[in-house]
Amino acid sequence: DSDFIFFKKVFEGLYYHYLSITPVPTAFQTARQVEHLKGEPNTSNMSKEIPKTNIPVVSAIIERIHNSATQVLVQTRWKPERDPVYSGTLEIPAGWIDEYENVYDALKREVLEETGLVITKIKPDRQTSFHHTNKDDTSFAFLPFCCQQQLKGGKPWVGFVFLCEVEDSEPIAQETEVKDIRWMDKDELRKVFNENPDSIFTLQLGVLDYYFSHT
Repeated sequence: DSDFIFFKKVFEGLYYHYLSITPVPTAFQTARQVEHLKGEPNTSNMSKEIPKTNIPVVSAIIERIHNSATQVLVQTRWKPERDPVYSGTLEIPAGWIDEYENVYDALKREVLEETGLVITKIKPDRQTSFHHTNKDDTSFAFLPFCCQQQLKGGKPWVGFVFLCEVEDSEPIAQETEVKDIRWMDKDELRKVFNENPDSIFTLQLGVLDYYFSHT
């Protein structure tokens, strides 16, 4: 009898110790959570994958008339460490739109940064006034020349394209991102587009297609 009482007390002690360290599922816990309580590893605190999102960009087709011919400002994309796939391809000036940045301000900033030139005219220049509410916010609408999007490869770029004119000065390439900045006759650029599209930055192939078809 004494042995029975001894072991009974031991098992009772173990039982109450188990209750003290094992949480009791509540009515709000799912079946999967209950499985965790039964010994499956709880992954609720593991880091979650950061959702992927598109990258907003703005691009400039910069035109001028030279010797009665339309010319377009082009440059060689050169980011061998950050973008080895597309480095060496032909492109037009473009760049990211910063958070809450006015798209026209972004356009002017990117052109100035990459070419050293100041935009003097944007086409089309159709936009609404700024709209505000009592929620401390602002919005407006605008009409670009066309839009663009990368559907595969590269990065998930999506953005707006404008036709532009710039001051009459020599362009200066931003050495950390581009090189060989130059004016190219529109007809010559069209020939490159038709005969050697692989030499052009993929994101801007659709842009040039639209440009040649609508101007």
